[in-house]
Amino acid sequence: MQVSEIISWLINLLFYKPEVFCPIFYPGLVTILALLLFIIWLERKIAAKVQLRYGPLYVTRKAGGILQLLADLLRYMFQEPIIPKTVDKIAFIAGPVLLFATAYVPAALLPATAEFTGLRSELSLLAVLALLTLAPIFDIIIGWGSNNKFSLIG
Repeated sequence: MQVSEIISWLINLLFYKPEVFCPIFYPGLVTILALLLFIIWLERKIAAKVQLRYGPLYVTRKAGGILQLLADLLRYMFQEPIIPKTVDKIAFIAGPVLLFATAYVPAALLPATAEFTGLRSELSLLAVLALLTLAPIFDIIIGWGSNNKFSLIG
């Protein structure tokens, strides 16, 4: 079996047979996310021990501070966006979004196999190269929008 046949089989399994894929993928995804939460919690506990201070105990003392991560998530979700008065608001807000879009949109244009592509086009490679050249332009727009001479320099 060649590599292209294996990749085609995996793509057919993942995208065209969700009844087979979902029971395998979702428990693994949940396990990885729970493991990441545990690793972040453990890192905070170890950092607290090294710095001779209390670790994450403020949300639930009985649970050992494991809910501190959820409290931090809620805090970050409901934080007030701070936009300085001297910035160009459109460039300040839209610039980072456009910069990240130039990194993720080209992935939809590149073919995964000979049979499977996100968007079928004869010019997909040219479009990918064109989108990747926009990233430095959006970086300059972000620096310009912040109205700061140092961020505009680089």
